[in-house]
Amino acid sequence: MTTIDGKWLFIGTDKRLSECCRIMKELGAETYHHNGNAYTNELSNALEKFAPTHIVFPVLQMEGTIPVDKINEGTILYPGVATEDWLKHFSKAGITVKPYLKEVEYVWENARLTAEGFLIEYYSSTKRRISGDHFYIAGFGKVAKMTADVLFSLGASVTILARSQDQLGEASAIGYNTLPLTPGDVNLQGNFINTIPAKWLRASENAEIRIFDLASAPGCLKDNDPVEYYTIHLGLPGKHFPVDAAKALADALLRMNSR
Repeated sequence: MTTIDGKWLFIGTDKRLSECCRIMKELGAETYHHNGNAYTNELSNALEKFAPTHIVFPVLQMEGTIPVDKINEGTILYPGVATEDWLKHFSKAGITVKPYLKEVEYVWENARLTAEGFLIEYYSSTKRRISGDHFYIAGFGKVAKMTADVLFSLGASVTILARSQDQLGEASAIGYNTLPLTPGDVNLQGNFINTIPAKWLRASENAEIRIFDLASAPGCLKDNDPVEYYTIHLGLPGKHFPVDAAKALADALLRMNSR
């Protein structure tokens, strides 16, 4: 059985973080979970009392940041989604930063869990079957590939929209329909899944479209009122599969510390 030492602080309300904290404790680490997504007096006190050697941040960028003088020398930070601007004061202070969303095996596993989590969201919100239906998917990165795979395996027709000719060629070779992605007005009908983390899409007034956004905030819509036909679905692995998502994260943290 793998064992790990050190003092691990997990920050975040996503269920996978509290579950990962439990898993790491079972593996021998001293752990503490802060159930919040922002830097607060409570978190400040936890940093002083617990004195972690490893800090695992929320999946999405936390509100505020930890002052560098609260971080002990030699501590390793593991952020999720975070901007360069948010990270730069850690780098300037010489603190080791290891983003877990850049650990390749974890990213693929997380993408698979996101795709399966989308199935739960789709079934519960539409009360419709997938077999025989059609889905447009914008982008062809890891989440898009896993989502296309699970939909296709259930009998759906899938059309991939991408800018890259390489991605369109790959999608076509797998057996998907393809369309070139042209940012701006989209006049399509049916189910539309966005996996591109940018405000690039404007749905035509006449479009009979239902948009499911799987990309990170702030969402893909440029100017439209999203109430009736648009939903954003964040943190699906932690929401629907906290134990599986936590195990994937724990395995990634172990791999990152064995290199």
